[in-house]
Amino acid sequence: MSKSIASDNSGSIAIMSAFFLMVSISAAALAIDIGMLHLDKRHAQGAADLAAIAAASDPQNATAAARATLTANGIDNPQSLLVVPGNYTPDITRAPSSRFQPGVMPYNAAHVTFAKPGRTYFAQAFAETCCKIEVAATGASAALATFSIGSRLLAVRDGAINSLLGSLLGSNVALTVMDYNALADLDVTAADFLDALASELSVTAGTYDDVLNSSATVGDVIAATAKVSEQSGNSQAQVALTKLLGKSAGTSKNISLASLLDLGPLANVAIGDPAPGLDAKFKALDIITSAATVANGENQVSLDVGANIPGLLSLKLDVAIGEPPQNSSWAAAGEVGSIVRTAQTRLKLTAEVGGSGLLSAARIRLPIYLDLAYAEGRLDEIKCSGDNKQEATIAARPGIADVWIGEVNANQFKNFTSKPSVTKANIVDLPLIKVRGKAHVEAGNTSETDLTFTQADVDAGTIKRTDTSTIVESVVSSLLTELDLEVQILGIGIGLPGAIKSLVANTLATIAKPLDAVVYDLLSTLGVHVGEADVRVHGIRCGSGVLTG
Repeated sequence: MSKSIASDNSGSIAIMSAFFLMVSISAAALAIDIGMLHLDKRHAQGAADLAAIAAASDPQNATAAARATLTANGIDNPQSLLVVPGNYTPDITRAPSSRFQPGVMPYNAAHVTFAKPGRTYFAQAFAETCCKIEVAATGASAALATFSIGSRLLAVRDGAINSLLGSLLGSNVALTVMDYNALADLDVTAADFLDALASELSVTAGTYDDVLNSSATVGDVIAATAKVSEQSGNSQAQVALTKLLGKSAGTSKNISLASLLDLGPLANVAIGDPAPGLDAKFKALDIITSAATVANGENQVSLDVGANIPGLLSLKLDVAIGEPPQNSSWAAAGEVGSIVRTAQTRLKLTAEVGGSGLLSAARIRLPIYLDLAYAEGRLDEIKCSGDNKQEATIAARPGIADVWIGEVNANQFKNFTSKPSVTKANIVDLPLIKVRGKAHVEAGNTSETDLTFTQADVDAGTIKRTDTSTIVESVVSSLLTELDLEVQILGIGIGLPGAIKSLVANTLATIAKPLDAVVYDLLSTLGVHVGEADVRVHGIRCGSGVLTG
């Protein structure tokens, strides 16, 4: 009896052992399959992350970039691959899930999703495709460009530039042609300039944003440029800056550094940190003339520039510079959508030339008024590719320019809240003969022109111009062709006699060309043109994409 019971117990133990062995084997198999699925999931997620970064770095070819990256990481045939380009805004006030906006331009990010079958060893005995792995990732690119807007002073033909720059600086300037050329040739990187400016302003710690928000004068800007020049080996530029520094050291004109340079995402870089993007180069002359112009926002400058101009008895100039438009600057470093603008500028020139013949006793007077709205440049696209072939496209829009021969009220001239009324000019004012006239030319339009800069353009310092005006270098000549004259003799209005008409026209024609040169140089010094906009890209940084989600 006892043997029978023992036999029964041994059978139960054998059955239980077999059962637990099967459970253990199944558990081990399940653990192996789960482990394999976990490894597959990690591998797929890593590949998705890399694909999202690649797609974000090339949003115009996002799907192709993502697929190539997946293939390179061993995922040849992903199921239901979906790549959605969009816009990512790194705004900490937004919830992380709302920072990426699919399909919203400009594209600077991409969201990638795909699925793949998971690898199993034991589960496939029961189902051929038992498990599917789904992964998703979002990447954003860190591409940015540094660019500026405004005309460039290409040549110095007379003393008008010294007079204007001196008035803007509040001093007498006596730079030579060699001085100007040296300043125009001197490259200054943003990092070197900002570090020198931080030292000049005694900002010893913090970020470049702290520097740009500090109180500064034009003299501080010149001093910082001079510090950089000391390291360049350009002795002539150092001489020129020393001259300017001596003349501007006592100026009380403050400058809004943020209106001079907008660093965008680079503003948070620590002072002294050689971050990529801060190696963008600017010309020393552009920095100084732009700083002088920005510092004179809502100021009026008056000067006499006619002493050295052949054929003129006098040439008086009044300049009024409006405040730069809000949230804009002369130069900017930023992502797609960043904007730079010039300030609205008004010029009033009054030229006088001696008459001849019937008008030999007269001083023939020609008052010219220019009202130039601000020009704008917007970073529209950055294309990043290998082999140093990145490109940046700036959508540039010139400001409308109204150019007149006529009289403008002095109070209206400096009031930028409304346009001045222009009346007929008193060209000849003799007791017996009075000649009046008026002319108007409008230049520029509201359409944008896409200007594309390659890396070769950046390296060469290429300046590109919107081609919208045919009078940029012939303002006075264009006005004279439109001039409508009337004459009064002994107080009686009659049609202008041919002799007097020819006399006035011929006399004014002799001063048109030298006046055109003066106007062009003066506008270039102020960083503006009639109906055109000059744009330069100083640097393009195609940083690798980053994972955002």
